[in-house]
Amino acid sequence: MKRKITLILCTAMNLVACTKVLDKQNLTAISPLAVWSDANVATAYVNNIYNQLMPGNPSWDGNNTDEAAPWTKQTNDWLLGTATYDSWDNFGRYNNIRTINIFLDNINNATFDASMKQNLKGEAFFWRAWCYYDIVKGYGGVPLILHAQAATSDLTSLQLPRNKTSECVKQIIADLDSAIANCNDYWSTSDLNFGRVDKGIGMAFKGRVLNFFSSPLFNGANGAATWQMAYDANLAAKNFLNAHGKGLYAPFSKIWNDELNKEQVFVRRFNYPQSTYFQGAEVPLDYSKDDVGSDHPSLELVNAFPMKDGSAWNPATMSYDTLFMHRDDRFYASIYFNGAPVQYVKGMSDANTYEWTYWNVITSYNGGLWSPVGVHNTITNEGTLPSTTSFYRMKAIDPNMTRNTVYQAAVDWPEIRYTEVLMNYGEAANETGRSSEALDVLYQVRQRAGILPGAGGKYGITANAKQDIRVAYQKERFVEFCFENKRWDDLRRWKMFDYLRGLTQRHGLAILLKPGQADVKPLDDIYSVWNKFTSTVVTVDRSSLVIPDQYYFYGIPKERLDRNPLLKQNINWGGDFDPLQ
Repeated sequence: MKRKITLILCTAMNLVACTKVLDKQNLTAISPLAVWSDANVATAYVNNIYNQLMPGNPSWDGNNTDEAAPWTKQTNDWLLGTATYDSWDNFGRYNNIRTINIFLDNINNATFDASMKQNLKGEAFFWRAWCYYDIVKGYGGVPLILHAQAATSDLTSLQLPRNKTSECVKQIIADLDSAIANCNDYWSTSDLNFGRVDKGIGMAFKGRVLNFFSSPLFNGANGAATWQMAYDANLAAKNFLNAHGKGLYAPFSKIWNDELNKEQVFVRRFNYPQSTYFQGAEVPLDYSKDDVGSDHPSLELVNAFPMKDGSAWNPATMSYDTLFMHRDDRFYASIYFNGAPVQYVKGMSDANTYEWTYWNVITSYNGGLWSPVGVHNTITNEGTLPSTTSFYRMKAIDPNMTRNTVYQAAVDWPEIRYTEVLMNYGEAANETGRSSEALDVLYQVRQRAGILPGAGGKYGITANAKQDIRVAYQKERFVEFCFENKRWDDLRRWKMFDYLRGLTQRHGLAILLKPGQADVKPLDDIYSVWNKFTSTVVTVDRSSLVIPDQYYFYGIPKERLDRNPLLKQNINWGGDFDPLQ
């Protein structure tokens, strides 16, 4: 059975209850002093921080980027340009920061084993950096609170002004350096502590942070982050992880289903029945129960996957009727297309069918809720709620799922995997003039994706100049990390809203059975029956994407400004705080 430390957590009370169950003492409460005198209780305190902050398998995030299409054309306010400063509020992270600060304020006085104190302190530093990064990357500088504020009736004494963004970034890096210095070097998969933050995880996350703040959006955060710093941090992380057996794992499709493989650096573990989650919305309606419409891959994402020889898909010269042929391995592991010859959830194998997303009749290619509308095929019982784009997400979907078990998904979630560390290093290498190192990373990633080396062993990569290599990284990350909750941050940090506006809308395919053709059989080979269909590109948004550059930095919600008059609004939202300082 899997062991996980982030969800199957004893509370402090329950921990004592299960270890001292026969003691005649009051088990309904734990004295605060017990946290600093009992290593088990202190560990439970930190475990609760994990429980609150550790990410899981994302869903719906793709709908808010160019990765996927919005369900029933429910394009979000950000993309439509109608969001306000009240549309996003991440200041709730201060509740987590207070919990962490209480721990850091007291852990040095703990009376239990020094090595245990050191590890727990390192983990707390990591999570404080995690929280501040989550806030600062959206707003820029915020008040830095590094000690728990005392309870008081004078609320004005708790009000603090915003620190500069550069000061916040320096503090995030300092906390990560403290985490790296204090955490255990490495937890092996056989160790009972596996899954806790260790030195390699801290180093990998530091690389992510520095890449983000070095990118064009923050442009180095007024000197707090540089591409050289990012290069050094990511190279150190890569080398450290290499020394501990981490690396690219093949095949790509097994990264999420082969537990504890070498690709997984920072992983949240799930297992049935103790720790599961809902995943019905991502799969076809036939195999879902209470939800539908999450992460239907957009045609923009589908087009982005390279061909088997490494060349780019070109809709101007290639036919959408055969778009599924000769693509790289990541395409087949991430995208479910009309009649794809794999039963990727148990419900399909139980029904002895593939998923067919074509229509028998299309009466409109631009319906009110769905695009298109008409008569869906009878092989797939999707009724009036098929995929918006004709595609479904396959990546990280639990293969054991049936209609009755959509709340019991238990696929582990690697929040940081080795490929991210490698590509963060490669991107920073390019930005610091080390083009050969940057290109070698792209070759490695594409080789693992099953792309043929081609002439010169370049795997279809034609870039040589810095700007071209930068674009190659942007394209590669789009497909490599699709549906891993990275795309929005990438679009922001690279300042690519103009690209979104240039799409006009996101797109899908309307796949129609040609007149006179009979329905396919449930297990027909799409490679033999593809010519029964014709494909038409359709738009899938409510209206044009007009996301303005104003949205690169979020506005502070009015409720937060009212609570703390010392907070200043960002200049792009009518205030006088510059998030680039």
